[in-house]
Amino acid sequence: MYLTADKQPTERLQTLIQEYFTGTNHTACCQFIDAIQHSSEIWEIGISLLDCNLPFSARFFGAMLLHTTLNSASVPPTEKLLMIRERLLTSIVELRDLESEGTGKISMLLKQLFKALVHLVFRTVDSWDFPVSFVVSHLKDSESKVLTQLPADSAATDANNFVVCFLSILVEEFSSANLLFHVRQQIKHLILKEESLVFQIFQELMTSQTNEALLASVFRCCSLWLTNLSATTGATDCLNFARALYGPINRSELLFSAGLDCLINLFEEGDFGLSSGRDTAQLLDFHIQKLAGLQPSVMRLVEAHSAAVHRGFRWEEFAQNELMSKTALLILTLTERQMGNLWMRVFQAGEPHSAIHMLFDMFLFPMSLAGNYPLEESVSDLGVQVWFNVVDALPPICEAPQLNQSTLSFIEDLQCRFLNAAFSKCRFTPDLGTFFHCWQSEQREEWYRLRSELADTFLAAYAHQPSLPFFVQLQARLRNLVDRYVMEEALSDWQELEAVIFVFNSISEQVVHEVAHENHSTSQLASAVLSAAIRLAACMNGGRSIFEGSAMIGSLLCSGTLVTLFRNIIPLLEPNKSLLLESDLVGFFLNCLVAASQTEKHKDVANRTASSSLKTIQSFIQELPLTITQSERIISTLGVISTGLLPLSVNLEAQLWKCVGLLLPFCGSSISLSSLIHLRLEETKVNLECIENEQAGMCIFHSDNILLRFVAYLHVIRSWKKEDVNPSSSHLSRSPKANVVTLFQPFVELFRGVSKTLNRMDDYTCDDAVGPSLPIIERAQIRDNISRLLLQLVAYLTQSLTNKMGYFDPESIEMVTELLESGFSACFSPTMENPSSLHCHDSLLQRTVELTSRLLNYTSDHLLPHSLELSWLVIDTLLRDPMLESRFSVGLHLLGTVLQHVDTVFTRLAVSVLDNSDPMLDFGRGACLEHPFPPILMGLRAQDITDQVEACATFIHHVLDWQRKNKESTVEYVCKTCLLNTYESFVGDSKALFWRLSFTTTFAGLCIPEWNTVDCCIHLCQRLLTRLNDENHHHVLPKVITPDFLFEIHAGLLLVLAKGALPRRLVNKYSDLYASLRIFFPDKQFALLRTLLGCTDYPSDWSAFVSRTPHHQSVTMAVQNAILRVNLSERNCFARGVTQSAVPLNTVKSAISSFSMACSTPGQ
Repeated sequence: MYLTADKQPTERLQTLIQEYFTGTNHTACCQFIDAIQHSSEIWEIGISLLDCNLPFSARFFGAMLLHTTLNSASVPPTEKLLMIRERLLTSIVELRDLESEGTGKISMLLKQLFKALVHLVFRTVDSWDFPVSFVVSHLKDSESKVLTQLPADSAATDANNFVVCFLSILVEEFSSANLLFHVRQQIKHLILKEESLVFQIFQELMTSQTNEALLASVFRCCSLWLTNLSATTGATDCLNFARALYGPINRSELLFSAGLDCLINLFEEGDFGLSSGRDTAQLLDFHIQKLAGLQPSVMRLVEAHSAAVHRGFRWEEFAQNELMSKTALLILTLTERQMGNLWMRVFQAGEPHSAIHMLFDMFLFPMSLAGNYPLEESVSDLGVQVWFNVVDALPPICEAPQLNQSTLSFIEDLQCRFLNAAFSKCRFTPDLGTFFHCWQSEQREEWYRLRSELADTFLAAYAHQPSLPFFVQLQARLRNLVDRYVMEEALSDWQELEAVIFVFNSISEQVVHEVAHENHSTSQLASAVLSAAIRLAACMNGGRSIFEGSAMIGSLLCSGTLVTLFRNIIPLLEPNKSLLLESDLVGFFLNCLVAASQTEKHKDVANRTASSSLKTIQSFIQELPLTITQSERIISTLGVISTGLLPLSVNLEAQLWKCVGLLLPFCGSSISLSSLIHLRLEETKVNLECIENEQAGMCIFHSDNILLRFVAYLHVIRSWKKEDVNPSSSHLSRSPKANVVTLFQPFVELFRGVSKTLNRMDDYTCDDAVGPSLPIIERAQIRDNISRLLLQLVAYLTQSLTNKMGYFDPESIEMVTELLESGFSACFSPTMENPSSLHCHDSLLQRTVELTSRLLNYTSDHLLPHSLELSWLVIDTLLRDPMLESRFSVGLHLLGTVLQHVDTVFTRLAVSVLDNSDPMLDFGRGACLEHPFPPILMGLRAQDITDQVEACATFIHHVLDWQRKNKESTVEYVCKTCLLNTYESFVGDSKALFWRLSFTTTFAGLCIPEWNTVDCCIHLCQRLLTRLNDENHHHVLPKVITPDFLFEIHAGLLLVLAKGALPRRLVNKYSDLYASLRIFFPDKQFALLRTLLGCTDYPSDWSAFVSRTPHHQSVTMAVQNAILRVNLSERNCFARGVTQSAVPLNTVKSAISSFSMACSTPGQ
């Protein structure tokens, strides 16, 4: 059809080839290729099209056809194998005479021919003994045949080029070919038999060739072999190979680049003999000597890059950036693999300027480049990793052998040089306008990420004694910079000052730890740094404002870093309480906060500084005693910022309200604080479109309701007048974008702050604190006030849910859960509740139950996971104190409501599937669908309900985990220690709905291809079965473990196992499940499994059962069709292994693994 009688392509085939290259009829070409690959004619067509008398397009098409066909796992007939191999090799050799075709076309065709040849080796691996030797010798032998036609050098170069091309394509195709695992291993074993030959070829070419292009190809081919195929170097003379490799590497940039790739792979893939266990000293010393010899080339690169940066070049514009990146990567790879051995060479070296010292000098190269990372250089991040490797491998000086003074000086100098280079890299660029307005956000994030890594290097270096001089010098620089600032009252060199403070920030944690352990040198350093920092803060806090004019952005950055330093060294401030008052650090933090929050420019810097200030204020409130004056100043400042004209970011607002919460237990009677909270409450009401109700006029933080309310609104009105704005445009205006998350996040942080303070008030007894430890009645008053505030918020939410359901999406319900969780933590005492608080708390819980019930009724199915999480939080709170019978009964009622809602959701999903006419879903005429629903039924919607199933399983886990803490009660159902027993006693669950609904959840989870869901549901099923076996639940057993239950769970599990080999973790999970299931009627289960597996010789009681409805018949047929590959012996072994109660768990695992493997293995 496609070849003539004399094996020439027909006109139809020629047309297809032409259309393939022109792209005029792509569809027809693809259809032809797909069809011809499955035809026996493909081999003849491929061989015929490789005729050298045919045009290039026909030969390329023939090579492509053979390559594509062999790559698709087709194997040529034995009689065609030799013909294809000879035709391919002949065509490769013939390419030398085709100079008229052009170099590009020859290269394209050569690669296709070699790809076809390589895949021929892969598909006929048993027919080759030494494929590499065979092909290489064929190419070498053909060299002599063309010496009379071409110059000798040209012929040899062509032959070597072809050999290198073949070896490269061999390893490339091996790494990407679609091969079965055992076939890949067989091919790898075949090729590695000739590894010594391959590296001998590489070595000969490296030592004998002068052609740079060929040498670069050799380097690249060697890199590929080291990465993908090389497994051992036992047959290779590593030292001689290394000599050959380093020989030509410095001849040109082309060879330098290719040689670096080869060296990187050499060290990365097993070190090429350095980790072989043999005596590697000579080989390592040779590498050290040759790598140190690369230093002049590296320094030339550094100088060229410095000149390029000076001329304004960026990293991507620098022509040699790839060489620099490869050099840095080589250094990184070497330090990762050989750092321990390299340090030993340093300790053993006698002269200070030997090769090993030059090599260590090169380790500083990635950190010593000019310019800003990552805009003008992009290797500093590698330099940081290099230094981590260097420092981590450095043994403590006390553990090292006796070192001479020159070695100690070298180590100290090396560390100080790196730390100085790191210090230069962590400084902000002088042109901040370019940094913040011209750099892309990703570039700024990369710079901040590098700075964070540099902080880690400073901390790591501080632990080593040789680094101490650097930090002592840095402390002196800090003192001089502060002195200069005090004299000039201007931050003339703020970049260096900010960087110095940043470094001490980085090591603050270690400094605090060592001071606590009375380390003398560290205590001196800490004292000097603290003194300079306090002087700087006092100077910045007094005199003229530094947050104005052109230096404002630098001042914000510097002050933000200084504020962070004070937060990190709070333990050092505790013994100096009087110093805190004298220096007015709190005032400094507040000034930084106000300046940062009120600036309209440089929002990124401003937000960072404001965030640092708020976090430090929080730490001071929690860790240090504040005076009443200080606390009032904080409250006043927070109020100004909160009601200011410039909106705060979400993060800043959250931190602000956490400060409010931390202060609230101390300053609950503060008018400023109360007005601030009331204003936020009014904003929430307005944005939720709530109307005034009976709760709206309730005072929250003071006993004098009317007076406080009046003063609060007076404060708000005064703030409006002060800002000269209309109330309608203030924070009380309705924001069209306001949602539950943004409205309630501040209250969540408020409650969290209150909880933190209340939890530690017993320890807050300092004489100069805001006040002594509050008595229990005052603490109860605080909790009552928070309860009233939370009650108001819940009332707003309930009303909003009625009026506008659109507010509530998954994120909103999660926020409501966070709100209640943090609010309950602040409201409810872990000890016995105060009797006066019961009424307030009962009102709050009543409203919360109403909100939860409405959410369950109003929300759609996709919100079920979030609603269940909220519901359990409320139920657990109601059941917290069994002595309070009224709350306990409400909690049980809510539990019943949740279960009914889950029942409705699952039933709705099941009914939607039952419309299908599949006989598997035909449960018989008049049949009523009851829990547990069959796995087959739930599996049809499994992918759509993953989140719902996992959420239901988690909720039931909570129910099973619940334990009664207080055993004193006179009510029968409250006395139960198990929540299941309690619930059944309370509602009289005669139909065991909870149990059957729980098993519906587990059945659904068994069918879902999501590990988290499967894991959760299998574990739940196991727990339910174990709990059923408890004597307290024997009365439920006949209602749950029914014949239908056993049929559905075993059929569902068999269909899962029949899908093929399972991961080990799933085998373990299913074995645990079978171990829990086999407790109940093991003989019945064994008989059922044999019936389902079709290995019974005579009818049994189960035979009629599995055929009683179309559903049972279809499921049984589906199981038996899925296990056709499993023989009867394997089926019987599986049935016995998973049902016999005396069988060890390892035997169950083995039975499951063997059965699953048998299902996926073709029958013999």
